[in-house]
Amino acid sequence: MRKLISIFLAMSLPWAGWAAPAGEAGAEESLPARVGVSGGKREITLADVIELALKNNLDVGIERTNLETANQSLFGAKGFLDPHFTFSPRIEDRSTPTSSTLIGTNGKLDQTIATFDASWDQRLPWWGSSLRVALESTRQTTTNPFEVLSPFNTARLGISVTVPVTRNRKIDRARANLRITNHQVGLSETQFKIKVIDVILRVQEAYWNLVAARQAVQVASEAVKLAREQLARTKRQIDSGTLAPVELAAAEAELERRVDTWYASIGLVTELENALKMEILASESDPMWNDELIPIEEATLEPPSCNSVQEAVDIALRKRPELAAVDLREETVRVQEQLARSEVKTQVNLVGGYWVAGLSGFAASRENPFARSFAAQFQRVNELSKLAGLPPLEPPDFGARAPTNLVGGFGLAWQHLFRANFPTATVGVQFDFSARNRRAKAELAKAAIEERRLKLERRKLEQAIAAQVRNALQAIQTARQRLAAAEASVRAAEEKLASEIRLFQTGESTNFLVLTRQNELSDSRRRAVVARLDFNKAVARAEQALGRTLDVHNIIIEPSGTIARK
Repeated sequence: MRKLISIFLAMSLPWAGWAAPAGEAGAEESLPARVGVSGGKREITLADVIELALKNNLDVGIERTNLETANQSLFGAKGFLDPHFTFSPRIEDRSTPTSSTLIGTNGKLDQTIATFDASWDQRLPWWGSSLRVALESTRQTTTNPFEVLSPFNTARLGISVTVPVTRNRKIDRARANLRITNHQVGLSETQFKIKVIDVILRVQEAYWNLVAARQAVQVASEAVKLAREQLARTKRQIDSGTLAPVELAAAEAELERRVDTWYASIGLVTELENALKMEILASESDPMWNDELIPIEEATLEPPSCNSVQEAVDIALRKRPELAAVDLREETVRVQEQLARSEVKTQVNLVGGYWVAGLSGFAASRENPFARSFAAQFQRVNELSKLAGLPPLEPPDFGARAPTNLVGGFGLAWQHLFRANFPTATVGVQFDFSARNRRAKAELAKAAIEERRLKLERRKLEQAIAAQVRNALQAIQTARQRLAAAEASVRAAEEKLASEIRLFQTGESTNFLVLTRQNELSDSRRRAVVARLDFNKAVARAEQALGRTLDVHNIIIEPSGTIARK
């Protein structure tokens, strides 16, 4: 694959400047049509393709949706602090059989009960405490003969607070989930940054591949031109009788071989151009898909400056987002460990509450059964007392008279609430103890194991980053040396070819040697193209290895996933 890429890894001259080879010396053919290239010519810079990629690249778009999902998860994790309101009105028409005449007449107790209950539950952000406000309100009509109020209204309003003392005081599952989700958002942001850096690196490599491939077409075109010139020289010498006719076939065969290479290099340009378009365009319906992309930056990039390898490694260890991702994962594990330590403890909660109650109603029109049963006796006694000149006796009401402070409508019951006429206060302690609590202990042990594993992963990643930095710097140095050697080789090959042509024209050399010198020159030019390509790609990889890709290209990534330029 590397050899295949090396053939076209250098392409940069304008398409219109490509020489068009021909089968006959001195003739030229038009450039063959390329599939899918029917629009105009579009000049592009490296900054242009990076900007288009950050805007349109599908991998960036997919990773942005992951970040958006993480932000929504964080929004949902905060929901445990949302208040919860419950309202349950209901009405009940109840008929209960009874064998006691003290409860109901004719063996039946009829009741109509309308209930309006409401509650407000709220988790508080302090110490894992929770608050509950509850309202209980009923209106009841009954046939119970001993009820002095019918219908009567009851109301009860209370507030209660629960505060953990041991388990769940500093952290509980809801708060742990919120903190973990917050770390996951940070992890998604880091992964988004890693993906952006990866896309920028891929786009740079695709851009330089296209530059090199177009340069490779130019090299192939120049090789065809040289073969055509040699064919013309061969024909002239055959016509003059200074060269054997058999040499004509060798010159023609070499020309056609180079034409074949030229066509192949043009096909590779199309493939690499499409590869770049896939990185920078969001859809195949984009008009740019039909344009010919002409990269106009051909210069050799400036490598990152570092005083030493250790300095470069230190920079990478500070700036690489992969290490930031490990930090966030370690924070998550520490939250899980803290939660597990809390759940191992015995749960002790302080509970306090304060309730007020109210009652009101209208006096029942029915007579108390006890008072009714003694009515005849008291009437006889009072008649006898009258004959004896004694004052009459007042029959007892057996509690049949409604208290005057309770007689009234529903509003009176509420007045009792707000005046706190009937208060109730409670204070208590709740204990929840599990004899073994193996689940919490296992979670604690797993968190400790995960923490050790992440420390090992960090060490492994640091080693990998150090090796990547060293390899990147070595690749730059090697590519620079190869480029210098290739350029020197081109100069030497040009001199050798010029000398061989002079010898051929004086009859001191052969057609074979001239074609060999031409092939050597073309090979030197291709190697120079590949060396420059490898150098620019090595610079891009070094920027990525040092964690400086975003800084070099002046890119800022907002927490929301928005990408901007400095």
